[in-house]
Amino acid sequence: MISLNWLRYLRTRSLDAVTEDGRAAERYRLAAWAVLANIVSKSMTMAVMVLSVSLTIPYLGAQRFGVWMTVASFATMLSLLGLGVGNALVNHVAARRAIQDPVLLRQAVTGGLGFLMLLGLVVGASLSMLAVVLPWDRIIKTDDAFLLMEARDAARLFAVLFGLSLLTTGIQSVFAGLQRNFEVHVVSALGSMVSLGALWLAAHWQAGIPVLLAASFGIPLLSTFCLLGLLVRRDLISLHQFRIAVATETPGLLRIGGLFFVLQLGGMVGWGADTLIISSVLGPAQVAVYSVVQRLFQFVTQPLTMMNGPLWGAYADAHVKGDVKFIHHTLKLSMLATLGISLVGALILFAVSQQLLKYWTHGAVHVPVSLVGAMACWTVLDCCGSAFAMFLNGVRVVREQVIVVTMFCAVVLPLKLLGIHQMGLIAIPAAAVLVYATTHIYLYGFVFYPRIRSAVTTAS
Repeated sequence: MISLNWLRYLRTRSLDAVTEDGRAAERYRLAAWAVLANIVSKSMTMAVMVLSVSLTIPYLGAQRFGVWMTVASFATMLSLLGLGVGNALVNHVAARRAIQDPVLLRQAVTGGLGFLMLLGLVVGASLSMLAVVLPWDRIIKTDDAFLLMEARDAARLFAVLFGLSLLTTGIQSVFAGLQRNFEVHVVSALGSMVSLGALWLAAHWQAGIPVLLAASFGIPLLSTFCLLGLLVRRDLISLHQFRIAVATETPGLLRIGGLFFVLQLGGMVGWGADTLIISSVLGPAQVAVYSVVQRLFQFVTQPLTMMNGPLWGAYADAHVKGDVKFIHHTLKLSMLATLGISLVGALILFAVSQQLLKYWTHGAVHVPVSLVGAMACWTVLDCCGSAFAMFLNGVRVVREQVIVVTMFCAVVLPLKLLGIHQMGLIAIPAAAVLVYATTHIYLYGFVFYPRIRSAVTTAS
């Protein structure tokens, strides 16, 4: 899929899946279609991201834009409220698909999505109430009454959308487990097109933060519900067995999801809370600076997500069927390609960053070169780590990831909190680079290497 001749896998007919080589080719075929669809989808997403800066920051100003980015960043911080069930559903569906039992597969899909729907209702209602009572003057460090009111309104809307997102994340996980990611990306592209038009209109009318949040986050989210129709049409959801399926599947999903939950908690503590730390210490204007740099380097991270994302389901399928050769070959190609592309991309963006950022933000945001350099280093490490995580998730090496992430968070969070007072914004990515390189490379390369090797060689 990531070699130069990956285009040969872009064929509509399924390949022979009887032999190991045939199964490998079929996985690459599905992954290739997922990459192609993801290119279209992420191109639209990147267009939304670019316009969300260039269209809005001139009239919002750095402070209001920073508040918008702070509220939007809650999606990363709160992803743990899904209890890891969405991630567990990928491996669960892949395993049921591999044994080719339609009854068990339908039960897994119905039970998993049913649980996430109920959870989303509870979480959405709870967050809505919490948004009303939170001390927003402390969270975003401002005494502007209008800005505080706008932040509260945006947070209440976000609460509703986030509750819905728990279900849509589960829907995407089901398609990932089925190795049908390309269908998710097609729908996502259509949603982003509508979002793009809504964002342009909102900026033209100089709409407030809640409207911008609905256009950029809400519309793509709601488009995912179209995929439910596909699942119903393919007889993968059984409404009349909803209660039984939820009761049967929930314990197993929570057990598997527990480890993914800890990983998500680590992600929230380790890097998901960056904008909240910056906002509470330096103010929302500095969140705008940091967010713009983050979005700049998404031009590196997003294409690599397109490439590596579909491999989780492929690794899981190969692990269940014992196709060790496929796992070894794909991991090697994925890691080498990710390292090369992320390194070259980060260097190019660093070289042109000052001119590009000045044009992009209309000169409204000044970004230090040191911050861009630190973010470039972090981007390379993060991309390689994400590619490796797809492999670890697929072969079910999750407990070791929990240990690594726990150690990472235990060290990096105090460094960020201490460093931001002494060094400013650069402390956030600099601390992440230092601690990530120490914990992840050492622990995976030496301490947990035997366990990882065993998980591959004993695939079954």
